[in-house]
Amino acid sequence: MDMLISAVASDLVSRFISYLVHKSEKQHTTTEQDLERLKSVLLRIYTIVEEAEARQIRNRGMILQLKGLMEGMFLGYYVLDSFQFQCVEEEGVDEDHQVSCKRLRFSTCTRSTSLLSLGTENTPVLKNVIESLETKICDVRELVVLLASCPRLPQQPYCTYLFMEKSLFGRHVEKEQVIDFILHDDQNLAVLPIIGPHRIGKRTLVHHACQDERVRGRFLNIVFFHGDDLGNISLMPSTKYLCIVEFSWDVDAEAWKIFRSSMKKAAISGSKVIIIGRTDDVTKFGTTQPIRMKRLSEEEYWYYFKALSFGSMNPDDHPKLASLGMQLATEMNGSFLGANILGHILRGNPSAEIWSGFLMSLRMSRKRLSIFEEHPPEKNHPSHTAEVAFMNYRGCMLYDLREAGHFQSDIPRLTPAGVELEGKIPCDLGFDVLVWRSQIPPFCNYIATFLQPKPRRIVRRNKNPLAVSITYQS
Repeated sequence: MDMLISAVASDLVSRFISYLVHKSEKQHTTTEQDLERLKSVLLRIYTIVEEAEARQIRNRGMILQLKGLMEGMFLGYYVLDSFQFQCVEEEGVDEDHQVSCKRLRFSTCTRSTSLLSLGTENTPVLKNVIESLETKICDVRELVVLLASCPRLPQQPYCTYLFMEKSLFGRHVEKEQVIDFILHDDQNLAVLPIIGPHRIGKRTLVHHACQDERVRGRFLNIVFFHGDDLGNISLMPSTKYLCIVEFSWDVDAEAWKIFRSSMKKAAISGSKVIIIGRTDDVTKFGTTQPIRMKRLSEEEYWYYFKALSFGSMNPDDHPKLASLGMQLATEMNGSFLGANILGHILRGNPSAEIWSGFLMSLRMSRKRLSIFEEHPPEKNHPSHTAEVAFMNYRGCMLYDLREAGHFQSDIPRLTPAGVELEGKIPCDLGFDVLVWRSQIPPFCNYIATFLQPKPRRIVRRNKNPLAVSITYQS
C-alpha cells in the first residue's frame, strides 16, 4: 500500500512539474509568437461560428453559447488588429490623435468587464485573451456536436461583406426572444415592448423575427402601424393578429386605449402586439419584460465596420487603411446606419488620403451634430449647412440625412459613386443623393443633400500695412 501511495504521489508531482514548465513556457513567449497563437485560436473559433451561422438553431441554450463564443471572437480580432494596425504612423491626422504602440486603446464597451482588467502585472492582456478564448473553445464542445442535428439554412453569399449587408448582425439572442414571445401561447392579449435609441435596429429586428418560418406558419395577418394612426385603425373581427406598432416619440394614451379595445373585440385568442419605442414610456403598456436594444461593443462594431469597408480586400495587406479604419469605427459611435453609408463609400475608394479626410471630417463635425442618430426636425437651408453637415465627400458637404420608404416614388437615382463621375459641380447647387439602400427589411432608402460650398474669401494683412493678400479656401 505504501508503495502504491508513493507511486501515485510521484506521478502527481511529475504532472504538477510538467504543468508549471508548460505554463512557464507560455508566459515567456514573445509577442510575435502570441499573435500567431491568437490567429490559430481565432481560426478555430471562426470555423465553429461559420458552421453555426449556416444552421437553424432553435435551442436557447445553444444560442447563448454561440453568442458568448462570438463575443470572444470579436474581442480576439479586435486585440489582434490593435496590435497589428495601431502601430502604423498616421499621416495627415492631428498629432493629438496619434496612435501609441506602447499600449492598446480601448474605450468603454457595453460588456460589464473592461478589457484592460483582463491583464495583470504578470500576465499581459494578449496572453489572457488567448487563454480565455482557448477556454471558450473547450466549453462549446457540446455545441459543436449538437450543430450536426440542426437543419441547414439556404446557402449564403461567400464574401463576408455581402453576407453582412443582407443579414441581421449581432442580434441573435434578441431575435430569438422576439420569436419566443410570438410563439408562446397566451389566452389574453400579450404586448411586448422593444426599446432602444433611434436607428439602433428595432424595426429591422422585428422584421427579421416576422420573416421566420415558425412565425409565418402561426400568423397569416402580420400588420405594421405607426403610433399616430392608432385612433383610426379598423380591424376585421374574429381574426388572429400579430400587430407591430412603432412610436416615434411620446405615446398617446387615449389612442392606445382605443386600439387595445379594438384588438380585444376583433382579435381572437393568441393575438400578439409588439410596440417599438425610444423611451421607457412604452413599457407601461407591455404585459411582459421589455427587450432593450443597446449598441454593439467596440470590438463587435469594428468587426462589422471592417467587413463593410474592406469588402474583398484583406486588411493585412493595407495596414495604413486598417489603422484609419479602426479610428473611423470609433468615431461612428456604434451607428449601423453610419457603418453602411460610410463603409460603402470607403470600399469604393481604397485611398489613405480619402479615408483620412473622412476621419478629419467626422472629428470636426462630431461636436456639432450626431447626424447618424438624430436628424434635425426641419429640413435645413443650405446657408446653415456648416452647423448640420455630417460629412465631406469630394469637396461636397453632406447634410439633411433622411429616410425614405421602399416604395416612395421620388427617390433620387444619383449615388455617391455617381457624384464622382459628374465631374466639377457648380458652387451652391444643392442636390439630393441616395447615399445608401438597405438590403434587408424594412428596405429603407437614405437620402442626403450634397452641396458644393463657395470658396471662402480670406484677407490676410502683412506687416506692411499697404500690402494685402487675398486667398480662397474651399
